[in-house]
Amino acid sequence: MRMTTAVADTFLLLAAAIWGAGFVAQILGANHVGPFGFTGIRFTLGTILLLPLLYIIRWPTENVSAVRRDTFKGGVISGVVMTVGALFQQYGLGDTTASNGAFITSLYVVFVPLLGLFVGNRIGWSVWLGVALSFVGLVLLAVTREFTFNSGDPFVLVSAMVWAIQVIVVGRYSPRIEPVRFSMIQLGITGVASLIFAAFLGELEWAPIVEARWPILFGAAFPVATAFTLQVFAQKKAPPTHAALIMSLESVFGMACGIAFLHERPEVQQYIGAALMLTGVIVSQVIRPGQRRDDTNIAKIISER
Repeated sequence: MRMTTAVADTFLLLAAAIWGAGFVAQILGANHVGPFGFTGIRFTLGTILLLPLLYIIRWPTENVSAVRRDTFKGGVISGVVMTVGALFQQYGLGDTTASNGAFITSLYVVFVPLLGLFVGNRIGWSVWLGVALSFVGLVLLAVTREFTFNSGDPFVLVSAMVWAIQVIVVGRYSPRIEPVRFSMIQLGITGVASLIFAAFLGELEWAPIVEARWPILFGAAFPVATAFTLQVFAQKKAPPTHAALIMSLESVFGMACGIAFLHERPEVQQYIGAALMLTGVIVSQVIRPGQRRDDTNIAKIISER
């Protein structure tokens, strides 16, 4: 399948929808299993679930050695970054709410373009406008009268910064890699590293794992195996800031899941916030200033310094 902009945007929307629903599973899992154990098990299972795809998806026939090199190198770098982000996020979600977690995590929509400023990268004004609209919408969506800061929120904030780096790393390597194998490497590193820490900390007791089996299985099959792989495929076409804008819609999808499955009743300002986030994504796509330079080379500039 040819990766067009429309296909890439669809993949990113699907990933955002899955991650939005996944926060509920992470909160439920944190009630039974420690952050290292929960992260290690679901990422390892997610990697295993991708194994059958190796029999279907082959290495490209052109520049095989370069593709293999970048797939391995990029997968390892992304895996190390992902490990840090996933562990900080899961640890923080043990002491916060799903709405707080979704809101703070989605702040990577701001962190991704800001990282570009430190390396002298210029981003078109329409993209900055989209980021600004999405940020305002994100605040309206999450910061209601019931919103309170919890002890886990600073850890989730650190994870949002790290996820921004992961988005940029994927953007740096994705045009020249085999996506499934890249995804398996990054997920596998996160899973194994987390399991090692979990073993030392005694978080791999059988009874709590059984109690959390459904959140673990859901987290492995969808947010991990499916959504992260869709992200890698999509970023072969979509630059990091554009990808972050669409993926930040996970907060909107999280609100929709709350309405559909938890019978939540959002306030008017939350609907306005969701509309602003959608508007931000649309603005960044529809308005195309001449000679716009996006941030696909942010990580390349970093690596060359």
